[in-house]
Amino acid sequence: MGHKSIRKWTVCAVVAAAGLTLTASPALAEDAPVPPPATFTSTLTASATPQTVVDDAGKPSPGQTGAKGTFTLKLNSQMNIVCYEIMVMGVTPPFASPARTATHLQEGQPNESGNPRMVFPDPQGPPGGPMTSKGCLQGPFTTGVIVNGVDTGTGFDVKKLEANPAAWFVDTHTQQFRNGALRGQLSKTG
Repeated sequence: MGHKSIRKWTVCAVVAAAGLTLTASPALAEDAPVPPPATFTSTLTASATPQTVVDDAGKPSPGQTGAKGTFTLKLNSQMNIVCYEIMVMGVTPPFASPARTATHLQEGQPNESGNPRMVFPDPQGPPGGPMTSKGCLQGPFTTGVIVNGVDTGTGFDVKKLEANPAAWFVDTHTQQFRNGALRGQLSKTG
């Protein structure tokens, strides 16, 4: 586990041990689902596997053996909307992450780590799968991860994702696989 992950989990452990209660402020409020737009400006997909997971230093940190997943993101960059369809198999909950959810969009090339810029509801279904998550979210986006006093979703805009999808990845984390049970780099398919 990398230094960033250790710090994140240490902060969570200290808060829990102290019996502190965290309250949601508008900056930490959950992103509200929205209906799908009439049109999309592009479609991105990723095939996620455990072999592509890396730690905070960018070193291989294989996820859950046998896990696989598909992430489909339909974008409307004019409205700052992301519609997502996520399916994972072979992933054993509980999901766990310092972010509000354990399923994320993160900025980073292959073999790079990164903070979440957008979070998706964790897939639901029987352990091992198929587990799914589907819906649409509209920015501004928040993640619940605060770095230097700012939520890591701050400033994320769908136009940035659409301009260079290969610079972004999706993943999901579990209690057993803190660096990620699986991960996939995005590519434009439509």
